[in-house]
Amino acid sequence: MTMPGAKSRRDRMVIAIVVVVALYALAALMWFTGRNKAWELARKGYERELKTLKREKALIEDRSLWEERAETKRLRMPLVDTGEMPATRWERIIERLAAEYHVSVGKGLKASQTEEDHGGVWEMPVDVRYDNTSLQRLVEFLFAVNKSADAMMDVRELEISVRPKNPGALNGKLVLTCAYLKGDVPVEKTK
Repeated sequence: MTMPGAKSRRDRMVIAIVVVVALYALAALMWFTGRNKAWELARKGYERELKTLKREKALIEDRSLWEERAETKRLRMPLVDTGEMPATRWERIIERLAAEYHVSVGKGLKASQTEEDHGGVWEMPVDVRYDNTSLQRLVEFLFAVNKSADAMMDVRELEISVRPKNPGALNGKLVLTCAYLKGDVPVEKTK
């Protein structure tokens, strides 16, 4: 005689099989759900890399345009003789432009003595401190520096402060980086 509430062996086997099948179904569901997320991440990564590849192919196809632009810049870039001191040259050009556009640099002009070589193109930073300058004069000076025919300079840092007693007069510092070619570096023609 069996006790009330006790399950027969057959019932226990059926329950065990149902539990095992349910656990396998749950594991399979979790596995496929994880795989689906992994495939989704892989698909997004593939699409991102495909966009990058298309951009790079477009740049490569425009190679002749980039070479033409590089040659135009190279022709505009000043050539410094090997015996010439580049620091002195840039200081003279900046002093001339500052005087022309009424930007007071005084003794606040100092070219670095270190040059950096970037594959045949040399760069030298020049620190410029200006004093008692109006905003209009400063903007005109920076525009003239950018468009100068005898130099190629970029503004890398720019600090502007206002005098407390005279808000129309600006003080500050800027770093101009002068780019140039040296006379001993052969100018190669691009194909």
